Amino acid sequence: MATRSLAGLTALLQGLELEAIPDFPSADMLRQPIDIFHAYLADVLRQLVGCDPQQAYDAIQPANTTGNGDLDIVLPKLKLSGGPDLQDLAADLVKKFPSPHPLFAVPFKDGIHVRFFLSPKTLPNLLLPYILDRGPGYGLLRAPATVGGATGDNPSTPPPSPPDPKKVLVEFSSPNLGQDFRTDHLRSTILGAFVANAHEAMGWQVVRVNYLGDWGKHIGLLGLGWMRYGGEEGGGDAFRRVQEIYGRMEDEVRPRLAAKRRKAAAGEGEGGEEEEEDAIFAERDKAFKRLEDGDAQAVELWEKLRHVSVDYYAGEYRRMGVTFDDYSGESLVCRNPEAVAKVEKLLREKDISQLADDGSLVIDFGKHDAARWGHATLRGKDGLTTYFLRDVATVMDRLEDYSFDKLIYVVGEQDLHFRQVFKAVELLGRPDVTKRLQHLTFTRGPPQWGDEHILGDILNRCEEYVQTAVAAADADQVPRQLLSPADLRTMAVNSLVVHELNTRNKAHTIGLDVEMLMATEGETGLSLQFAYVKLCHLIEKLEPRSAGEWPTDFSSLWEAPWMELLRLLVRFPAVATTAYKSLEPGPVLSYLFQVVEELGYCLEDVEEEDAEGSRAAEEQGSTRAARLMLFKGTRQVLENGMRLLNITPVGGS
Repeated sequence: MATRSLAGLTALLQGLELEAIPDFPSADMLRQPIDIFHAYLADVLRQLVGCDPQQAYDAIQPANTTGNGDLDIVLPKLKLSGGPDLQDLAADLVKKFPSPHPLFAVPFKDGIHVRFFLSPKTLPNLLLPYILDRGPGYGLLRAPATVGGATGDNPSTPPPSPPDPKKVLVEFSSPNLGQDFRTDHLRSTILGAFVANAHEAMGWQVVRVNYLGDWGKHIGLLGLGWMRYGGEEGGGDAFRRVQEIYGRMEDEVRPRLAAKRRKAAAGEGEGGEEEEEDAIFAERDKAFKRLEDGDAQAVELWEKLRHVSVDYYAGEYRRMGVTFDDYSGESLVCRNPEAVAKVEKLLREKDISQLADDGSLVIDFGKHDAARWGHATLRGKDGLTTYFLRDVATVMDRLEDYSFDKLIYVVGEQDLHFRQVFKAVELLGRPDVTKRLQHLTFTRGPPQWGDEHILGDILNRCEEYVQTAVAAADADQVPRQLLSPADLRTMAVNSLVVHELNTRNKAHTIGLDVEMLMATEGETGLSLQFAYVKLCHLIEKLEPRSAGEWPTDFSSLWEAPWMELLRLLVRFPAVATTAYKSLEPGPVLSYLFQVVEELGYCLEDVEEEDAEGSRAAEEQGSTRAARLMLFKGTRQVLENGMRLLNITPVGGS
């Protein structure tokens, strides 16, 4: 608890024979422990070269890899007058640097860089209390809201968020009613959960939105099929009945659409007449038109189908540890005529939209200095609203409802569509709103995840794979007796998350990599989870029956591999911050596997020493206490990183 205030942190540092913490406005010492070292180093540098304090601070950066040290003075960034030879300056700084220094080992010259390793004699005394004081908030402004509780040792809440946090809407997953749950929906769900968690962890008020594809001509097709094939008479699982009927209707429509495309490609016209003359398309459009016009029977059927779908998805998302604050959809604005009418009126008044030759209402972006974006259709020649118009209207509707500071769409490979939507918002006279909109894309990959077509079946298949993999794992890989059936189900979801994050931008043509999903070694979900389970099991074995004070003798952690693990743990806040700024989960995942690798070396040392059994009782006591504290800190960092990725740790106490 002491290190969570500046006064407590100062007292701890004074106990390590350090003067008061130098004051640098850009240092975030209560969230980033590396900034403490950064500030002290900048103060020494300022004195050695006689430069401005902030100039000295800005010339220091974290080393890009642990092999290059922990902090790095980049001499050109000092921008010293007189143009001194930087190679000579580096050598001079190494020579003059006060040694020994409580926080740093002896620096070394590397070209025009001076590199520093953190002192092993000080780092554990400072870092481990720092991590355990913050618990689930280490490296974050606050811990993400997640399913299940953290198993860390400090139940206290992290530091409070700033007053009046900014609000972000994250729109993700967004399956279409009746249609398959495709790979892009799955990846959007997993990536969107991370994006929401990352913002929440950094102090934002997050609204998680599932924007269902619950409006449009495909809904007309579904309603037509429901009436044609007696949906009410099907019985059994209502959601599967909806999917089955829509699939039958798609089977009817697919060859007709293919024939139309072939004729258009052969130069025999665009095929519009053939579609109009085909009764099924006419019936589909009439069914949707009745819904748009508010026909009571059509609306009642639509509400039923939507309710069945939302109930199903809410349950399956819970299995994934994902919750949504808003199950909205394209219907939200379409059932509110004023929302669409307001946008259309503005577009007309500003001379942004015009009628095309075929009678459709369009925006020609070539007339607005964006010719490369072509044109977008607001209403088809049949007068029905389009996906594009509904998205533009939804932006303005959400602005009224939520007054958001940022709106992020997590949608795969629809770059042109969102550029057009954002441009349309700008043309409506709201460039300020356009700046708040962001599209986060990803590679879709194959249409389906294996042979599965709905989310529940995907999760069931994952559970089968993971149960098989755990049953076949070597006994020394994971203590299976510690895993309950519920743990195995959660591990299946975790493995799926890691699998999809690893393949986020890879259009793997072979589809699902089952071997990767089930692998218990390498950078996989199971290997990460197994390492966590083994760590929790070891902590239980080392934990004394009564909680004592923190150890003061950390000398057993001064050498590799213990020190290497500590040097990784100090980097977690920077990794989390980078992931938040870039909205890239990959660095967090890579970092967790680095921690697991170094932890593995530590566990090997423990096993070897246990086998030798040669330590004196007193030495064993101090070593045990220090390592227990390090293992607890490591567990907390693994938990925080996993939860940021929406991976639920299981197997802990």
